Amino acid sequence: MADKDAVQVINTSSGGQLHRKLQARHLEMIAIGGTIGTGLLLKSGGSIYTAGPLGALLCFLIVGIQGYAVTVALGEMATLIPVSGAFSHFPGRFVSPALGHASGWNYWLNWAVTIPTEMVAVAQFMLYWPNALPNWAWSVIFYIPIAAVNLVTVLAFGEIEFVLSIVKIVAVVFFLIVGTFVWLGVGQGGAGPLWFKNYSPAIKGDDGFNRFLNIASGFTTAFFSYGGTELVGLTAAEADNPRKSVPRAINGTFYRILIFYIAAIFLVGVLLPPDSEVLDPYSGNGIQQSPFVYVWTVIGIDGAGHLMNAVILIAALSTTNSGVYACSRTLLRLAEDGSAPKFFAKVDKRGIPVNATLLSLAFGVIALIANYGDASGQVFNFLSNLFPAIAWIIISYTHLRFRRGYIAQGRRLEDLPYIAPYFPYLDFTSLTIGFAVIIYMFFSAFYQVSTFDVNWFTGYSWIYAGYPIVGFMFLVGGWLHGHRNGTGFWSGFKLIRYEDMDFETDRLVETPEQIAENAFIKEKPKSTKEWAKKIWYKLF
Repeated sequence: MADKDAVQVINTSSGGQLHRKLQARHLEMIAIGGTIGTGLLLKSGGSIYTAGPLGALLCFLIVGIQGYAVTVALGEMATLIPVSGAFSHFPGRFVSPALGHASGWNYWLNWAVTIPTEMVAVAQFMLYWPNALPNWAWSVIFYIPIAAVNLVTVLAFGEIEFVLSIVKIVAVVFFLIVGTFVWLGVGQGGAGPLWFKNYSPAIKGDDGFNRFLNIASGFTTAFFSYGGTELVGLTAAEADNPRKSVPRAINGTFYRILIFYIAAIFLVGVLLPPDSEVLDPYSGNGIQQSPFVYVWTVIGIDGAGHLMNAVILIAALSTTNSGVYACSRTLLRLAEDGSAPKFFAKVDKRGIPVNATLLSLAFGVIALIANYGDASGQVFNFLSNLFPAIAWIIISYTHLRFRRGYIAQGRRLEDLPYIAPYFPYLDFTSLTIGFAVIIYMFFSAFYQVSTFDVNWFTGYSWIYAGYPIVGFMFLVGGWLHGHRNGTGFWSGFKLIRYEDMDFETDRLVETPEQIAENAFIKEKPKSTKEWAKKIWYKLF
């Protein structure tokens, strides 16, 4: 087997080196850690409040299907070509330079605004416990160690994320088990099972058409909540054995997340009435107190509520940690591909893109500013609604062209380290869901709107800020490509021909040790009787 202490490196255009030190267990937990955060544990309550418990459940299920399609598509490309910044590099390599530029900056901004979003939530979670410190102080206290971890080594980041994610998983599983018993009547003082008493209404709205419109609000929350599933595409560049690690992260991560989300949202929906103030994202309780904490208070286990609030705090910190990682690697790739200043392509001897990381960390200052005033809840909603859907649509379209170009050049599918299932149906499903939901959300945002108040502007920031930024970056990307190569403005917008696609640069080349390790993994025990060995293989 491969030496786990050996440091493999990836050369960058700036001469720096990223280190391949993340193992399969790190990749799985990084993907989970970037997803189970305030989207599920705090913001999902707003989805139930607006759309109703069944409406919210439908939104998360539909977006979950698209998330799976995007994850396997990205995994196929990232396993063959394990580079950093997949969301900029692959669209620019297999579609057009302009799309790569726009996609990369969109993805970077997506995570850049997630960092202060999570830190605003961290300060709000601290209000659960009476304290004399101002909100901005809590942001500083918790942000310093996150910055330190991301500036040390990628292995330190991976180990911290591994531990934090395990804590979150255990807590959510515990909530699911206890919540199920409560739903069935345990601790209800003899009132019996709740069943679907709180599905009143199941989908909020005065009539069928109004209910149809209200469901749209849940999609924004779902996209924000599932963000992070695709992190496996970024971590592939620093995986010690991509052929082993990336498929494991893909196959193991999303199913767990889907179960956690669907089951957790279902339980919150049946345990709390949809008009509960705790679920209201614009009320004091809605932003300061998670429905996952409130449920414990309702059933009279106050101590568990304190513990759950601490877990949610950890979840927000974990997502912030993943956000800094995602931002720095995406900005590194943008710089290497000429879409950002070369200054950000610098990688130090520890394998850290230090300048890209520092700029990404700087976005945390937004949280300090937000926490100075009383509008932190509005800031949270504004930032968390900025960039839904578009990044996933781009990746699905990129994968369609990637696979067709791969076949057009006479290459064999059997040579791919990982083959995305159900091609091209999952990609078409993802594109259909993405475009349909965007049209649906646009229609709902403007239909019967009598007043464009603060709540509208914080809830629909993706309309007037998110998509215009993506469109502007698309135009800038095309101009940069034409200007840099002297080929004219329109050259950067042209689709790359299938026969011209590059499948060799940065392609995965396995070492003899990795080949031996992968052959050894194929012989791992499959019998349920050998449970101890299976656990060992799963962890290491």
